[in-house]
Amino acid sequence: MKKIFLSLILVSLCMGFPEIGHSAEQLTDGNAVLRDCSLAMDMVQDDYNKKIKRMKPMPSKKQQNDAMQCMNYVVGFKDALYVNQVYQEKSGKKSAICFPKDSIDNRQAVQVVVKYLKGNPILLSQPRAGLVFNAFFYAFYCGNNF
Repeated sequence: MKKIFLSLILVSLCMGFPEIGHSAEQLTDGNAVLRDCSLAMDMVQDDYNKKIKRMKPMPSKKQQNDAMQCMNYVVGFKDALYVNQVYQEKSGKKSAICFPKDSIDNRQAVQVVVKYLKGNPILLSQPRAGLVFNAFFYAFYCGNNF
């Protein structure tokens, strides 16, 4: 039962939720993730409000919402992958992704995704689920353990 539930969670994350529809997932590509998550990274800095007021106008409410949605998406994806890792380990199986023992914090998760997207600009037209998975896969690959 747990295996089925975990599989459904991972499939939902990769395909998008039914009420949103798969086309919404396809519209959210790497360009949007890079733009929105980069802004989210800026927004979570301690001195963000001071910097933004000196340099440029504050982002719009929509931009701020998109940034937080991106961060929430990445954090949810990371959490699902971590749960899968723990489940695989408890089942005596090897996981493809091996997060550090204490996992990673939310800021680090977004940094991993942004770094991957900046390093692979040719992939930015791809749907976000695959890109976010690849970012974690290549950052925390377990090697030939699985």
